[in-house]
Amino acid sequence: MPNPLDPTPAGDRPSGSGGRAERRARRVPGAPRNPRLEAAQYVARHRMEPFERSLYGLAVSVFGPEATVVAHLRRSRGRPQLTFVVDAADASARVDYAGFLPREEAFWTAYAHLAKPDVPFAVAIRPARGWCRSEALAPLFAFLPAVGDAT
Repeated sequence: MPNPLDPTPAGDRPSGSGGRAERRARRVPGAPRNPRLEAAQYVARHRMEPFERSLYGLAVSVFGPEATVVAHLRRSRGRPQLTFVVDAADASARVDYAGFLPREEAFWTAYAHLAKPDVPFAVAIRPARGWCRSEALAPLFAFLPAVGDAT
């Protein structure tokens, strides 16, 4: 705590932290502090947790126990765009994608039966962990109707 009786102006005083304030990265206003936290808050705010759990259960049942589902929140034209990336974590998909396709088709078939939230979102599959995350964030199947909606 600075001494209120010190006649030295505040800007001329040596900082007790050894110049630590200058080394800190400054946050850009409007930039997300933690992208994963922001995505989790978006999912919670729109009450999408049951859908996310169902999606995770589906991914594990089709692709195995190594599969994960991660929500990513991006901005498109100033509006938030939520994408669930299903990481199948199938190492064989790197060398034999044709062998992976029947499991991916089984996933999309089962996905069509899930109850979907009314909030806009996308789902993308990343077959193997070596695949680029940006490829997975370019969703191919943004909106698939439920079976009852199909004509």
